[in-house]
Amino acid sequence: MAEEDREYSILPRCAAEFIGVFIFVYIGSMQAQAILGTSMFDGILHAAFAHGICIFILVSAFGGISGGHINPAVTLGVALVGKINPLHAVFYILSQLAGGLLGALLVRLSIPPETFQIIYGGATLCSPGVNWMQGLIAEAMTTFMLVQSVLLTAVDTDRNGLAALAIGFTVLVDVLAAGNISGASMNPGRSFGPNIVGALFIRSTLLPTHFWSLHWIYYIGPAIGAFLAAGIFRFVTQPGNIEKRNLKL
Repeated sequence: MAEEDREYSILPRCAAEFIGVFIFVYIGSMQAQAILGTSMFDGILHAAFAHGICIFILVSAFGGISGGHINPAVTLGVALVGKINPLHAVFYILSQLAGGLLGALLVRLSIPPETFQIIYGGATLCSPGVNWMQGLIAEAMTTFMLVQSVLLTAVDTDRNGLAALAIGFTVLVDVLAAGNISGASMNPGRSFGPNIVGALFIRSTLLPTHFWSLHWIYYIGPAIGAFLAAGIFRFVTQPGNIEKRNLKL
């Protein structure tokens, strides 16, 4: 996850992030049409496994090239702890958002317009009756858990062979916990493309009222979660804290 010791230049790293988010958004959106007609419990379970396993695969595949962030919030967290050049982090995030946009466009080409409309283009949305505070807390807490897992398993050490599995399982349990509240996006790259493409190809009168009114929580919530995770990581791993901990042991 860290940029240190990478042999790749910024271009292939950004390409890896672009492809990773492109695949993630495509899989995450397409799984929504696969569960039409099932119960809410089955839908959340299906979404959790689809997103969690997909992240496990992508982090395993691209971890050696770009660090396998596959998420602007993860890139923000890694930048906040000083493990990636801030300018490179900006390039990562732009690549991730562009990949998500292309993934959402491919969803539109892959399914009939009626189905695309039913799933709102694969957009991550709050459930009916959920207010902005509940959605924001859900996004902040689930992203905090995700970024914390990334920092402690993939950034703090390069000897954890189960890092990708831990990150994938974190996404899985986060979706199980908060999927029925905010959709448990945890990822601005996952939310950006489907909303843009959905607005382009679905009539505004057919979109739910909170399609845009609550869309901001999918950026602010993950940013809050990333800051919390980075702050705790810095506190826990500061040399002075480690020395104090060793003295107590």
